[in-house]
Amino acid sequence: MKFNFRKAGTVACALLPIPFSSELVAQELEHSDLAIEEMIVTSTLHRSRADTAMPVSILAGEELREKVAATLGETLQDQVGVTTASFGASVGLPVIRGQGGNRVQVLQGGIGNIDASAISADHANSLEPALAERIEVIRGPAALLYGNGAIGGVVNVIDNRIPTSMPSGITGIMETRNNSVNDQQVTVGRLEGGAGNIAWHIDGVYRESNDVEVPGFAINPNSIDLADEEEFEELLESRSRLVNSNARSGVQTVGSSWIFDDGGYIGFSLNRLENEYGIPGHAHEEEHGEEHLDGVRIVMEQDRADIEVEIPLGGWFDELHGRFSTVDYQHVEIEPSGEIGTLFEQDGLEGRFVLHLASSETREGVIGTHFSHRDFSAVGEEAFIPQTDIDSFALFTLHSIDRGDFTYEFGLRGERQSLQQNRGACDSNNTTFSGSAAAIWRFSEQTNMLFSVAQSQRSATVEELFSNIDTSCSELPSELLVEHAATQRLEIGLPDADVENSTNFEIGFRKHLGDVRGEVNFYYNDISDFIFQNDTGVFLDEVEISRYQQNDALFYGIEVEVNFPLRRSGDHFTEVSLFGDYVRAEFDSQGNVPRIPPLSAGFELRHSHVNWQTKLRWTEVQNQSDTGFNEARTGGYSLLNYYADYHIPLGNSETLLFFKVNNLLDEEIRHHTSLLKDLAPAPGRSIEVGLRFEF
Repeated sequence: MKFNFRKAGTVACALLPIPFSSELVAQELEHSDLAIEEMIVTSTLHRSRADTAMPVSILAGEELREKVAATLGETLQDQVGVTTASFGASVGLPVIRGQGGNRVQVLQGGIGNIDASAISADHANSLEPALAERIEVIRGPAALLYGNGAIGGVVNVIDNRIPTSMPSGITGIMETRNNSVNDQQVTVGRLEGGAGNIAWHIDGVYRESNDVEVPGFAINPNSIDLADEEEFEELLESRSRLVNSNARSGVQTVGSSWIFDDGGYIGFSLNRLENEYGIPGHAHEEEHGEEHLDGVRIVMEQDRADIEVEIPLGGWFDELHGRFSTVDYQHVEIEPSGEIGTLFEQDGLEGRFVLHLASSETREGVIGTHFSHRDFSAVGEEAFIPQTDIDSFALFTLHSIDRGDFTYEFGLRGERQSLQQNRGACDSNNTTFSGSAAAIWRFSEQTNMLFSVAQSQRSATVEELFSNIDTSCSELPSELLVEHAATQRLEIGLPDADVENSTNFEIGFRKHLGDVRGEVNFYYNDISDFIFQNDTGVFLDEVEISRYQQNDALFYGIEVEVNFPLRRSGDHFTEVSLFGDYVRAEFDSQGNVPRIPPLSAGFELRHSHVNWQTKLRWTEVQNQSDTGFNEARTGGYSLLNYYADYHIPLGNSETLLFFKVNNLLDEEIRHHTSLLKDLAPAPGRSIEVGLRFEF
C-alpha cells in the first residue's frame, strides 16, 4: 500500500501539533474511549462485547454524535468492515464485508424497517441516524436471531423512543449543525421525562440541503464518449455540482412507557417520517437560462407504531421481552416532467418475542418467535415488480455455556417464507434452516480468541424473483420490459431461484482491556447459489439489461483495528488507532462478484483534554480492479478528515461546540459499491459546524 506520508505529515503538523512519546498509560480522560464492558443489545443474550462470539462494532455517545450523517451508510462507513453503497447524497445503505441490500438486515430497536430500501439501490431507508442513541453493527451471519435478510450482517439502530426506565427528571437535547458542501441545515430536538410510573419521550429532526459540491466533474469522463457532442456538453455541465441532489426531510416521534415497580415495562411509540430527495442525473439549460433537471425525485412517507414489553417471570423463565411494529410506507418516483412514474407501497407488521430461560452463572439461553406480514405493491408506468404478499414465520433458540476459560454458544433457527402474487400463480414458498456454533477462549483477563462456524440459508426476495416477470413466471416480452428509471436498467428477475446456502468460518483475536486494545478477525464465507444482479452488456433501446443470476461464490477477508496510547502529560492525553479491512469475493466458476469494496487502511490520531478533543483521520483506499463482468474499475483515493469539539459546562447542563472537515484534500471519491458511481461521486471538501445543548 502506498501512502503519501509527506502530504499526511504536513497536514498533521498544521492541524494537530502533538508531542509524541512511547509512554503508555492505563487511565484515560473524559474524551477517551473508556474500556467499559458494554452489553450488546442485538445479541439477545445478556452478554458484553468482550464475551459474545459475534464480531460487533458499537457507535454511541460522543463518537456517534461525531459520525452522524444524513444516511446510515455514511454514518457507519468508518467502522471496520463497513462501507456505504451511495446513490447520490441522500441514499447510503451499509455494506458489511462486501454484502449489502437484502443481505444486511437493518433494524429499528430490533425490528425490521419494513421500507423499500432493500428493493432498489436508489431507495433510502426510513431511519434517521441523528435520533439514535446507539448503533450496533454485527458483522457476519446473524441469521439465527434476525432472519432471512441477515445473512451478511445486522445493523440495529437503538433509541429511547420507548423508555425502558424511569428518568430522574426532565432531560433534553437541542442541536443545530450546518454543512458547507451542500448548505445542509440540521435541527435536532429531544425531550424526556416522567411522573409516577409513566415515562415519556418526544423527539424530532428537520434536515434541508441544496445540491452537493463535488471536485471536478460529477460525470466520470472515462465513462463517456468525449467525441459525442451531447455527452461532452453534459460532462461540462456537471462540473463542481451534483445536479438534483438537494433534499428535505422531517421526523417526529412520541413515546411513553409504564414502568413496573418490580422491574420491566410496557410502552408504545408513534413515528412519522417525510423525506424528499433527488436521484442525480444529467442536466441541460433551456431558453432564458432555466435549468431542466433530467433526474428522478422521490417523495417518501412512513407512519410507524411500536409496542414493546418486558415482563419479569419466575420458574423456568427469567423474563419475556417482545416488540411488535406496524408500518404504513409509501414513496412516489416523480419524473423530470413532474409526472408520477411509480408509486411504491408497503404496509406491514412484524413481531419478535423472546423468552429468557432461567439462567445461572454458567448458563444462559433464549427461545423465541419472529413473524412478519407485508403487502408490497408498485403501481405506475414504471412498475416492474408485481403486487406481492410476503409472509414469514420463524422459531429460534440460542444458548451459552461457560466452562472454565471457555464459553460455548450454539443456536438453531427455522423460518418459513411465502411470496404470493396478488394476480396469477407465480408464487414462492421456502423453508430455511440455519445453525451456528462458537467458542470463546479467555486465555487471560484482557484477551480472548473466538472460533465460529455458521450454516445459514436465505430465500430470494421479491425483486430478485419477480422483476419484469409475468403472472405465469415467465420473462416479459422485450417490448413490455419496464425500465427502472433510477438505475437506468431493465432488471429481470429469476422466478425459480434456489435458496442460498452460506457456510461461514471465523477466527478472531480480541484484547479488550489494558493499554493496548483491539481486534483481528479472519473470515471465510462459502455461498452456494449466490444471487446477484449481473449487468449483461446487452442493450435494448439504449437501456442495459441486468439479470438476476445465481452462481457459487466465495467471500473471505480480514479486519484489523488496534488502539494504543502515546502520551499522557497532566490533563492531556494522546492516542492512536490503526485500522484496515480487506474482502475478496469471487465466483467458483470464473470471475469476480461485482461491487465489492477495495482494500482500505489508515490511522487516527487523537488528542484530548478535560473539556476538548481533536482528531485527525487518514484513510487510504486502493483502486478496485477485481471487477465483475462488464463492471468498470474505480480509482483509489486518500481521505483525510478532521474533527474538534469543546464542552462548556453550565451547572447541570452542557453545551458542545464542534467543528468537522471531511475530505480535507478535496479528493474525487467514487464508491465502488455504488451503482451510480460514474454519475454521482461522494461530496468534495466539506466544513461542518454545530452546537449541541444538553440539560
